[in-house]
Amino acid sequence: MTAMEGSMPRKSLCLLSFSFVLLIAHASHAGRAPQNFLPDELSQCRRQAPVTANVPPNGAPDPDPAKGEFSNGFFHVEEVAPGFFYATDGTFQSAFVVSRRGIIVIDAPPMVGFNALDPAASVSIVDVIYSVPETQGLPIRRLIYSHSHLDHIGQASKIVEAFPNVQIIAQRETARKINRGTGMFGPFLPNSGTVPPPSPTRTFLRSTSVRLGEKQLDLSYRGEIHDPGNIFIHAPREGVLMLVDVLFPGSSQFTELNVAVDLPLFVDAFDQILRFDFDVFIGGHNNRLGTRADVTEGRLYVQDMLENARRALLDQTPGAIFGILPQNQLVAAAIFSDEQACDCANRTLDPTRTPSGTDWTNRLTGADFLTVTHCFSLVEALRIDPSF
Repeated sequence: MTAMEGSMPRKSLCLLSFSFVLLIAHASHAGRAPQNFLPDELSQCRRQAPVTANVPPNGAPDPDPAKGEFSNGFFHVEEVAPGFFYATDGTFQSAFVVSRRGIIVIDAPPMVGFNALDPAASVSIVDVIYSVPETQGLPIRRLIYSHSHLDHIGQASKIVEAFPNVQIIAQRETARKINRGTGMFGPFLPNSGTVPPPSPTRTFLRSTSVRLGEKQLDLSYRGEIHDPGNIFIHAPREGVLMLVDVLFPGSSQFTELNVAVDLPLFVDAFDQILRFDFDVFIGGHNNRLGTRADVTEGRLYVQDMLENARRALLDQTPGAIFGILPQNQLVAAAIFSDEQACDCANRTLDPTRTPSGTDWTNRLTGADFLTVTHCFSLVEALRIDPSF
């Protein structure tokens, strides 16, 4: 194994946990593409509150790398339950389970182990796993893919290089997407391995259990809640549930509800999560673990947006755009949808108007900028998806 070096206790990639918000929040207001076709009194997008990109206390990183709280400077490994560890660079999360017979790894994000301030000092996901005493002398025997997205499994080939006999487990849709890859493009993320990543050696349709020694993980597939093949990973004895790219505790989702494929299934996923028995929730991003209360809060945020999307659809005032742009109905329709998304976001971010009465701007990191993108997805899904 490569020796780890270049620890930086106070400066690291982890300071960029929400860099995407800071980078794109140069606009004075959260909104879609700027347009001035509608008069001010009819435009919801021009009524939005300014973006602050502040991090509210509920979304603060824990542990905080800026305070030197990361275990290894530019990445952090922590035992969250007996034998169950999670690793993070502050933006992405992986997990691994240690048994007497070896190690089960869940996901291999390229950024975990990458040192942004000193790339030459970066380490692999294998080094990250073996940075704790509990893993010493034990082989990696199982690798679970949460889903096919490369920002979560792009470093998998480095595990296979170190342990060629590792069993790779995934839902069939994940395997299908990986096997469809040509390897002609990428990798586009630092610290990545081969693209496409190694093919799964064991697949399942609905559910399966992964056992190694005294440890067991239960895997289940409940539809395209984020991407085809995205699975629930449950450690029942340890009380840990991992579901990637649906809920980020203390934070809004990334743009357009994490680019979810099926919005009705995405909305239902929060109820699905709460049917599991768990104390610790791992969402795949940031360096903040979650609880059942975080899931309940995340569900409330989505429900507020959903109800406000319905209300926005009932207001046809922005429909004046079709008379203003009679020769370009495609652009008019896009502006109409943007205005309804802005209406939904304005309602959601106003605690006096949103159904739950929650001040989401001061509760969830990124809500002030990203809510309008989520509202756009919900408005369009309600408009065209008959399953909603």
